[in-house]
Amino acid sequence: MKNRKTIVTTAILIVLTASLVAAFGQKRVQRFKPGDMTIAEVAITNGNFNTLVAALICTDLVGAVSNPDAELTVFAPTDAAFGGLGLNPGNICTTFDEETLATILLYHVVGERRPSPSVINGKNKSIPMLAGGSIFPEGDRSTVVRDNLDRPVTIVMPDVMASNGIIHVVNDVLLPVAP
Repeated sequence: MKNRKTIVTTAILIVLTASLVAAFGQKRVQRFKPGDMTIAEVAITNGNFNTLVAALICTDLVGAVSNPDAELTVFAPTDAAFGGLGLNPGNICTTFDEETLATILLYHVVGERRPSPSVINGKNKSIPMLAGGSIFPEGDRSTVVRDNLDRPVTIVMPDVMASNGIIHVVNDVLLPVAP
């Protein structure tokens, strides 16, 4: 009788554990499910990325972030972030030469999907960017990353899901080198 009780109790625990694991796994999958629009479409329709969109256009990089087969993560500065450097849609393409601006933009892009837990959980000492160089998460669940100049930049809205990647909205422009 005691053996039967132990077997029944163990079976119930296994079923409950499997249910919890399945429920947690399903929630995680849904959280990071690709969106309907590409990164470019999100940036264009959002209204807070006009300077970024202008920079993508004048460097001919719109195609890269609208490619439906791409798997990217973009740390996207808002218009306010560019404004902090005196940049706006009207002057960003004339402030820098095309190569320098392309380097700055590509310093905001990772060549794979990186949901926020893989950025902020501290497992990564650095994240290589497409322009070369890296950004450096502070870890311990902090939403702060540091650029090559050791400037803190905060992820203010993580995990905006696009069909071809993930956007993390940031409050400053990541700089690979001093302007």
